[in-house]
Amino acid sequence: MGAIETLSTLGADTTPLVMVSPWKPALFLLPILAWAWVVSTIYDKDARRWYFKHRVWNLGHVAAALVGVGVVLLAPVTFWVTWPIMLAILGADLIAYFVYRNRHSQVPEKFKWTLDISKMLEARAEGKKKAKAASTTLVFQGPEGELAIPEKETADYDVRLAAEELIKKMLDARGSQLDVFTVKEGVYGATTLVDGVRVVLEQLPAAKGVAIIDLYKAAAGLDVKDRRRRQYGEMKVGEGGASLIPIGVTAMGTSAGMRIELLVEPVKQVSMRVDELGFHPNQLKDLKALVDEGTHVVLVGAMPDGGRTATMYALVRAHDAYTSNVQLIETHSQAPIEGVRHNVFDPQKDGSEYSTLVRSILRRDPDVVGVAEVDDETAKEISRSDAEHMRVYASIKADDPLKAIQVFAQMVGDQKKAAACLGGVVCVKLARRLCHNCKVGVQPTPENLKKLGLPPDTKQLFRKGGKVLVKDKEQVCPVCAGVGYFGRIGVFSVNTLGQSERQRIATNDLTGLRAQFRQNKQQSIQQAALQLVIKGETSIEEVLRITQPPPKKGATDAAKRTKSPEAAA
Repeated sequence: MGAIETLSTLGADTTPLVMVSPWKPALFLLPILAWAWVVSTIYDKDARRWYFKHRVWNLGHVAAALVGVGVVLLAPVTFWVTWPIMLAILGADLIAYFVYRNRHSQVPEKFKWTLDISKMLEARAEGKKKAKAASTTLVFQGPEGELAIPEKETADYDVRLAAEELIKKMLDARGSQLDVFTVKEGVYGATTLVDGVRVVLEQLPAAKGVAIIDLYKAAAGLDVKDRRRRQYGEMKVGEGGASLIPIGVTAMGTSAGMRIELLVEPVKQVSMRVDELGFHPNQLKDLKALVDEGTHVVLVGAMPDGGRTATMYALVRAHDAYTSNVQLIETHSQAPIEGVRHNVFDPQKDGSEYSTLVRSILRRDPDVVGVAEVDDETAKEISRSDAEHMRVYASIKADDPLKAIQVFAQMVGDQKKAAACLGGVVCVKLARRLCHNCKVGVQPTPENLKKLGLPPDTKQLFRKGGKVLVKDKEQVCPVCAGVGYFGRIGVFSVNTLGQSERQRIATNDLTGLRAQFRQNKQQSIQQAALQLVIKGETSIEEVLRITQPPPKKGATDAAKRTKSPEAAA
């Protein structure tokens, strides 16, 4: 290490005597120990919290340390040259992570790190103060009454605090759903849906994640010991009194581990009428014709969390349940509909086949049936129903009308049989609404209007803002908290299927069917979305998000270098 001297005697004893300066090992070890403490106690936990690739980062940290130590021990130069090099390598490693996490989009602005020591100490003291003063503030009320609060300074009490904190974070972020699930072995994650976009809340050790799931299950009156079967329950959460918020709870076991979904105000989310969903006037006209016809199968298509249940409920609600026999077949009823009979499939009572219940209901000659979940066997039963005298709404996981028809035909297994029973397709995607308080008007160029297929006389479009001026100072918008969007609106395609359309389906002529839709002047999802852009309801950027397929691997960087049409406008 640059300070070794070898002395030897000239006599019989030729054993070397090695002498090392006592303060140089200290100089060597102290920065390594300090670096190791920062990496193990701060950086590793932080990387796990924000879902960074913590294992990759840890390997990088170790590699940096090995290089630094190797320079000091192996480089054939003096200690006073290699030691500063080691410090530079360790410092560069710490700075690299610091810069990466502060620039990452997953880390909210208020959680960015600062080099201001006084602010860091102040934040740390505030954190300790909050931890010391932490106490339960929420009430969990289920079918068996309020969930008891554990004694303080116990593990159960800590779990209660963590469970409450997740719900508070969800509500503060305007989340509509909280999910706690396995991220990987030994790690659970908590996310929420804010206007349909998933936001990371926290990362938890597996034991704590399972304990929180068990608490939510107990509050909703579910069987805590059953870790495999899908269970549904309800609870109310709040600070007590009339402020309790209804929460729908779905718990299930997966191959990776436990999972739970908490849906905020589930009844409210599916209690809209058809004219409240976002249909354009001509679409409402076609939809009314479909409802009034009352025969054949109408496919209701959307992706998970894409508005399929709300659309299905609205269509079923559009029928007069007092003059007609209207029924719903579901695996779980999200909200009661007045006058409609809800048939909830229970494997313990109805047997193991969902399609058996569907066949049983269809053979009773109801006027209107909504089938909330469609699989291969169920699709076959629907295709055998009396399509000329019955309306069936069939829920399909597809948000494009041609794709929905294709999926249904594949499940039926007979193109002609599937075509014969179809009478219409209603598909939906959900777009975020621009925040009315901070949206920014932009003047589009004629070239961009032509490129987007918008009317040439369009004078103004809008893009998201996120900030407002208060006394000539720019501040984060208090309404949307800087997101630029607030709430969602449905973007629909409504396609009626007559004899000519059914003939094209029977021959699998999807190209001709698409042309037929255009000839009938029935908007696609993209065209309907662009109409909302003209009205100032949403932005071009949001339309591209919901209509374009996700970029393929390797195309992300190219996409970042390309300006959006909205930005160019």
